[in-house]
Amino acid sequence: MPGVYARGSRWVAIYVEDGRQRRCSAATFRAARELKVRADADEAARRAGPTLHSYALEWVDNYAGRGAHDVINDRTRREYRRLLITYALQYFPADERLGDLDGQRLRGFVDWLCRQHGRDGHRLRDRSVHNALLPLRACLRHAHDAGLAVDDVGDAIVLPRRRQGRAHEFDERRFLTRQQLARLLAEIPERWRTLFELLASTGLRISEAIGLRVMDAGLDSDAPCVHVRRAIVNGQLTAPKSRHGRRAIPINPDLVARLRTLKTGRAETALLFRGAHGAVLRPGNLRYRVLIPAAHRAGVPWARFHTLRHTCAAMLIDAGASPLRLQRWMGHHSAAFTLDTYGHLLGDDLGPDLELGESRCGFTADAQRSRTTNRCCVGG
Repeated sequence: MPGVYARGSRWVAIYVEDGRQRRCSAATFRAARELKVRADADEAARRAGPTLHSYALEWVDNYAGRGAHDVINDRTRREYRRLLITYALQYFPADERLGDLDGQRLRGFVDWLCRQHGRDGHRLRDRSVHNALLPLRACLRHAHDAGLAVDDVGDAIVLPRRRQGRAHEFDERRFLTRQQLARLLAEIPERWRTLFELLASTGLRISEAIGLRVMDAGLDSDAPCVHVRRAIVNGQLTAPKSRHGRRAIPINPDLVARLRTLKTGRAETALLFRGAHGAVLRPGNLRYRVLIPAAHRAGVPWARFHTLRHTCAAMLIDAGASPLRLQRWMGHHSAAFTLDTYGHLLGDDLGPDLELGESRCGFTADAQRSRTTNRCCVGG
């Protein structure tokens, strides 16, 4: 057998480990041959790289985001782990190597995702497929940067666009008109009306609203506002959804008066909105016991907590808020995401035509030459 030879009364096996040639002796030829076969197999496995399963689970436990200014929190990490285990690690076999993944294998995974069914019995929507692919893409990009993958196969993942013959349209978010919002708030019991007015006027996520403390309501300043610094998700205290979620949102005088009554006699660290005996509010209980019955009575049975957030965005756009102000108000990570979410609410009128003549531009050729000369003099 090549690499196995006799030396005196013993047998020597030659193999490669970590790129260096090594020798090991054994008493018999069979033992030396077994040593070489095992060593060659281990070296081949090392060169092939780790399996997708082992690398992905280790990656998600230590992943901290793409940089110092984009750090994910524990809630996002738990969701990434759930998505990986539910979809990617279910589709790819346990012995699938990172180095063996290519565009064809990933396209097969996307096709498999499009045939899966959600909890409602329907096939996964494009948004759900996109969310299922997020952690896998980030994992493969990290493996490529670490030199464990030859190609950046994450770019080979093509998201589905299943229009089923329909024309292209925005994924519109439903929102309440001012009349519908007034009817809904009128049906909310008095005990919870302040909370729902806050949700509608600030666009806070329900997790951010139930995490507000007395100290987070800045009511005595010249510009009253609520400071969003944390959230409560599934009963666990966590940071906002992203670093952009930390923000201060102005509130109107009527809401200031309502919140001031809630702060009376409370400790600064106490929750602003709380359940029985000071317990943390559960959004599920509020949804089924308060919001849904009130929405049915108001004639808007489809309204939910996020509907109030979309309603706030719609009213801001109607008031002329710029996309950048809207992004900061809603706590989105980018203005592009805000436009993708609420772009259908912006007017599609492009305004009057653009006239390039001197009279419409507001200055003449002589004036332009004068400005150019002045700039040259200042620079010189």
